[in-house]
Amino acid sequence: MLWPVLLVVAVLARLEAAPQAPTTKPPAQDVPVSLGRIRADLARTPQLKLDGPLGLPVATFKVHVEQRRYVPTLQEWLDDKFTMTELQKQSADWASRCCGINLAPLFDNIDKALQRRKERRIREQIARELAQLDAARKPQ
Repeated sequence: MLWPVLLVVAVLARLEAAPQAPTTKPPAQDVPVSLGRIRADLARTPQLKLDGPLGLPVATFKVHVEQRRYVPTLQEWLDDKFTMTELQKQSADWASRCCGINLAPLFDNIDKALQRRKERRIREQIARELAQLDAARKPQ
């Protein structure tokens, strides 16, 4: 759609740059395209046809990169996640000297309570099964 405008500009530039001296040929023969045709092309509205199927764009190139992805070892991952910063080291040192709370007895008590609960449930299940076995042995 841009080419008719460029063509008009080129023709007008050529006409303006041409000397105004009289020539033996008529001016219409110097122009490669008639101005009437250019005006008709500019006046015409473009027709866009959407009746046909639109084709998918075709790839003109393909890129493939073969490179292994770096996967850190377990030791590297652990070091990255659990290495303390200077502030964390300082806080841990401070907590261990004077104001730290020892949570080990608390967790030991919780572990013992869970173990006693587990043992109690096993004893109760054995008692139920023995009662069922005695009830099945009694003559009716």
